[in-house]
Amino acid sequence: MKEFAKLFHDLDQSTKTNDRIELLVNYFSTANEDDSIWVCWFLSGNRIKGAIKTGELRLFSSERSGLPLWLIEESHDRVGDLAETISLLIGKKRKSQSISLNKLITEYVEPMISLNLDGRREMIFKIWDLLTEYELLPFHKLLTGGFRMGVSKGNLCKALARVGNVESSLIAQKIAGDWSPRNLSLAEILDPVDQEERFCKPFPFCLAHPLQEDVKKLGDVGDWQVEWKWDGIRAQLINRAGSGMIWSRGDESVGHSFPEILEAGKWLPGDLCLDGEILAWGKEGLRSFSRLQKRLGRKEPGPTILKREPVRFQAYDILRLNGEDLRRKTLEERRQIMEEVMSSLPNDFPIGLSDQVRENDWAQLSMIREESRKRGVEGFMLKKKDSIYQAGRVKGAWYKWKIDPFVADMVVVSAQLGHGKRSNLYSDYTLAVWDEKELVSVAKAYSGLTDDEIEKVDRYVRKNITGKFGPVRSVRPGLVFEIAFEGARGSSRHKSGVALRFPRINRWRKDKDIKEADSLETIRGYAGMVDEIELKDGIKVDNEGNLMLF
Repeated sequence: MKEFAKLFHDLDQSTKTNDRIELLVNYFSTANEDDSIWVCWFLSGNRIKGAIKTGELRLFSSERSGLPLWLIEESHDRVGDLAETISLLIGKKRKSQSISLNKLITEYVEPMISLNLDGRREMIFKIWDLLTEYELLPFHKLLTGGFRMGVSKGNLCKALARVGNVESSLIAQKIAGDWSPRNLSLAEILDPVDQEERFCKPFPFCLAHPLQEDVKKLGDVGDWQVEWKWDGIRAQLINRAGSGMIWSRGDESVGHSFPEILEAGKWLPGDLCLDGEILAWGKEGLRSFSRLQKRLGRKEPGPTILKREPVRFQAYDILRLNGEDLRRKTLEERRQIMEEVMSSLPNDFPIGLSDQVRENDWAQLSMIREESRKRGVEGFMLKKKDSIYQAGRVKGAWYKWKIDPFVADMVVVSAQLGHGKRSNLYSDYTLAVWDEKELVSVAKAYSGLTDDEIEKVDRYVRKNITGKFGPVRSVRPGLVFEIAFEGARGSSRHKSGVALRFPRINRWRKDKDIKEADSLETIRGYAGMVDEIELKDGIKVDNEGNLMLF
């Protein structure tokens, strides 16, 4: 535990990516394997669930420290991070018991999942007695799921690749998907030999950069493959040994939500991996993302939902076929292979091929791109025809040429403390627009301001708090932000009846008074871009009951 605590604090104090990678290399080169596989698991984005609730941690820390619960809450509000608050309140100098991270998790933390309240209290008190003040913070970070140390999964793979002297892409594939320190060892992760059974796992996704320059600077349009940027869920469809799996970009197996795609996949060759997008798709073709949301998270969708909300896997790349890894082939070569594989599939099949958009110049493509919203897509994907399929974002190979978002001026009506390095700053905001003479909330946003602007907003919030609702602080209206968003839909969970998609702060409108903020009618008016035929409960809807901008 001592070595892990040192790694945690060193990473926390480091500001440079290369320094963090070097710290990881040193740790994985010297640490006990039983401990280091847990660190690898945590840094991959995993957490132990169900061991203890945050409310119980507050209660137990109150009992242990002798401080009233309200003071624990006030301390948390001031510090901004629960793990740090509890570590400061119950920490005291004590000798280390030299417990390993592996033993701490397997013999103390995991057993708490099956204990009752009194059992968890007894166990957490034992843990607090075992750990030093230096070890408490990293422990509580792991316990509360807040282990974010500025280490991306890609950088973790680079560090492990250096330790094992293997390709980082192979590391990425081995730690993708659902795995546990009990079924995968560090030695297996670092093994340079491809293990055939791991081919049911997804390949690391190749990602695109936003196009931020004049498209003409990309050169000859003939060097680029142009496709529509679909508005769905990025996924890989994998066939192997008569079974299929669908992996999302979040390393989740989601095939149970889309059984018709897995069933259709049986008609494709075995030992195959397709990269593509899961879309809501009816007889009329592409449907809105809000229709797809009705399928997300359903483990066993029944016949009614399958019939009412059909989906389609729109493939735009092939990564593996008949035991051969195709990622080193050029995109042009991969496209030809994929077209041959899928040439016999009928048009109404739940698996289809993403069409290319073929034009001779960028000007014509720019004109067609303006039709994106009418078509229900987000713009274009631009992919260099001679590019190979690489993990992560590789500048110069793939670009997303998205249409401009919608924007509206909104008023900050409440705020909440952020996370990580912003845990002591009010950086998460609730935004509202005018509904006649009343401000109604329509969005939450936390990205888009500079560090300096966040500090200025934080000072305003602290001086203008008008109420407390748990961690949320209502704020006297006075700040206007321009909010960018991709679309809107009807929502019964919001008083406004509208929820925005991907809202983020575009800029701080210091030049505007709150009276100049946009109205709810303006937000609803964007829905004029779809066919509206009636008004239900004060919300404009189309003929399928949706309010959306796609």
